[in-house]
Amino acid sequence: MDNEINTNTIGKDFTLKQLAKFVAAPVVTRLLVSIFQTLDDSLFISRYCGQNALAAFSVALPWFMLVDAFSMLCSAVSIHCSIKMGQRKNDEAKSDFSTMCIVTVCIGLVFTLILTLFRDKILLILGETPALLPYAKQYMDVSRFYAPLVLLSFTFNNFYVISGKPKCSMYVNVIQTFCNIFFDWLFIVKLNTGIVGAAYANGIGFICVTVFGLVFFSNKNREMCFGKPHTNIKPLIRNVFRLGRTQAITSIALSLNSFIVNNVMLSLTGEQLVAAHTIVNNVFFMFMNSMFGLVGATSPIISYAYGEKNPKRLTKTFKMVTILIGILIAVISCVYFFGRNIIIGLYLKDGTAIEVRQMADYGMKVAPFAFFFISYNIFVQDFFNACSNSKVSTTLSIIENVILSNLTVILLPKMFGVKAIWYVLLVVEFITFFFSLESLYKNRFVYGLNPEGIATFADR
Repeated sequence: MDNEINTNTIGKDFTLKQLAKFVAAPVVTRLLVSIFQTLDDSLFISRYCGQNALAAFSVALPWFMLVDAFSMLCSAVSIHCSIKMGQRKNDEAKSDFSTMCIVTVCIGLVFTLILTLFRDKILLILGETPALLPYAKQYMDVSRFYAPLVLLSFTFNNFYVISGKPKCSMYVNVIQTFCNIFFDWLFIVKLNTGIVGAAYANGIGFICVTVFGLVFFSNKNREMCFGKPHTNIKPLIRNVFRLGRTQAITSIALSLNSFIVNNVMLSLTGEQLVAAHTIVNNVFFMFMNSMFGLVGATSPIISYAYGEKNPKRLTKTFKMVTILIGILIAVISCVYFFGRNIIIGLYLKDGTAIEVRQMADYGMKVAPFAFFFISYNIFVQDFFNACSNSKVSTTLSIIENVILSNLTVILLPKMFGVKAIWYVLLVVEFITFFFSLESLYKNRFVYGLNPEGIATFADR
């Protein structure tokens, strides 16, 4: 018989203060870690390897985003298991978790094999120019081997909250960040290994956090731990795919969009605009990572409430998360405006790359206006996904990341010139925001998002 879940964790009836305290560690961790990570690979590469190395790293990013897409897909098993825990099927949840961990490693090995066989072709397709190709090859030659660890560590990270230990997510991120910064400094600055040193540093970081996860989930006293894997894989993968396809499609679309953006910028002004765009994007998503921490920490709570068909708890959680997002937007906007010039100065040495600095400075002034819209778009998509309604979340993701993102990045620069590249994100998120509101309104009686609190929980 399945064990009863400890309702002191994701099954708890939170107040706003308690929920804020519960998500504080993931939010602060994601922000601090992303700050250090932004001051990590890209900074070390930019300052010590040059702007061409930074541009090469950016042009190769669509490949890593494709790997991320599958990590998002695999880690959606956390939603699947949260729903099962809400249904008091803990043993099944543990077994599914263990089975999916094995699947993620196998998928990672496939990525390693593909990059080993077709590295040069992949880099040329991505748009690496003759000036950038040597840097990209060096980085890929090392990074291809730890793809399985990337996927497995992402899966582990989603289950620390489910286990009632959200601070462990903070610990592993701190460990990984420390490894990245220390070994970037050691390999790139002290040993002068160039861009390949960043790949070594990342690999060591992923090894450390994967070992941490293996030890953590081997403890049978955890609310979530390794169970006995099963062979009934097809239904599990089908359900995980259904729940994770929104994040996967988003990552694949972002990978495609990154590819298009890089090629548009290379055609407009060359490697300098790519380098400037990389800096602005890194800083923007450095702050947005705190929002991902908030949404990611509350997603299992929403899934649990949906699993037990509790409209009161579901709508209450929805409203509290909405409030917390608003507070977080205000905080990160202030931090962004006060800290942006300091951060951009860390990327570029004084008196060097003047044109890149000017481009980045302009982009940094435009980017924060998208904070509000992108934050709520992220939450709405995650809410539907956590409620097992991947149809709506996938539709919103396609509208945002496939249709709008690619159309705007192609059309805006042609219509308004090079500077329009900085307004693409704002335009996309602004339009998507209204689609998000419409989706919530249409489904208000499904999840109790109405004054009467009526919830049919009808499958959509």
